[in-house]
Amino acid sequence: MRHKKKMAAAALIVSILLGGCAMETKEQAKARLAAGGGKTGEASATVQTDAGKLTAVQFYVPSEKENNLSVIDVPTGKVVGTVKLSEAPSTVVFSSTMREAYAANMNSSTVSIINTQTLKVTKEVPVGPMPHGLALSPDNKTLYVAAVADQFIYLVDTKEGKEAGTIDLGTGAKTNYLSLFGDKLYVSDHENNKVYVVNVKTKQTVLTIPTGKTPRAVKVSDDGKKLFVPSAGDGTLEIYNTQDGKLESKIAVAAGATDVVIAEDGLSAVVTSMEGNAATFVDLATGKPIQTINDLAGARHISYNRQQTKAYVTLSGSNEVAVIDTQTRQIVERIKVGATPHGIQIKALPGIGGSC
Repeated sequence: MRHKKKMAAAALIVSILLGGCAMETKEQAKARLAAGGGKTGEASATVQTDAGKLTAVQFYVPSEKENNLSVIDVPTGKVVGTVKLSEAPSTVVFSSTMREAYAANMNSSTVSIINTQTLKVTKEVPVGPMPHGLALSPDNKTLYVAAVADQFIYLVDTKEGKEAGTIDLGTGAKTNYLSLFGDKLYVSDHENNKVYVVNVKTKQTVLTIPTGKTPRAVKVSDDGKKLFVPSAGDGTLEIYNTQDGKLESKIAVAAGATDVVIAEDGLSAVVTSMEGNAATFVDLATGKPIQTINDLAGARHISYNRQQTKAYVTLSGSNEVAVIDTQTRQIVERIKVGATPHGIQIKALPGIGGSC
């Protein structure tokens, strides 16, 4: 019996690898089998047809005009499910367990809490006007919500499913996108051309960084030492030192710089440009653009797959997600989603979908 189980497990791993999306590494498989455990993943055919599987590697894409969220299966590149949301959903984030997702609904001034297994909204949480950027604390207990129409960051208690206070950035401030690293929350202000650095423990602004025109989706490097700011009005990617807020470099990209993803080795990045309808590959070591991909209508937000071999870009102008091969820097696929796609976020448990 034990021999048959080992043979079945081996066959499962082979079928997964042939399906183009390894659901666990060989090392993980050996450790699991040595411990006498059962299977942790499903064959790719099952993942392709069951959007609620926790082991499924997917992208969630909110669509503003259709008030829903498209679930894209990464191995097949197909939309395998949808979630009905409130008005004008913009961005989405996942809990570390991938069991919950949180979507900001701009026109209804709410955050939807989504059960990723049932693909149903379990609760609608009222927050400030026009919620947009989201960041979730590492312990999954606090969701930080930027509201474009006022000066506050709204805190949502995810367990209770209700607002649990605010962080006031001061009269005239406008909150847009968020990036959380340790106890520091980085908040872009697209109207006042600033990034606020907030200590989430004290709820106080500890540093204000003047930026280029219209800063958008800010990101922090993996080591927390650099802040990346796409400046839409200047068509640049700006890089700041997080300790003192000083500008280290500025890289020209297409007009309307919107979002950025940084490679794990810290040597390269890809910047989307909504108004410029483009995505620009940049060399962070030399501070120069490498190549720009055009004809990406309303290129908005971007996310890597797990291996960073592909970059997925939401195209608000064509209702698609463009898939770019990061080695050849060519568009290899276009996936039709809901009208006016906005944000995009990958759903993948650690150790699952390692080759996706």
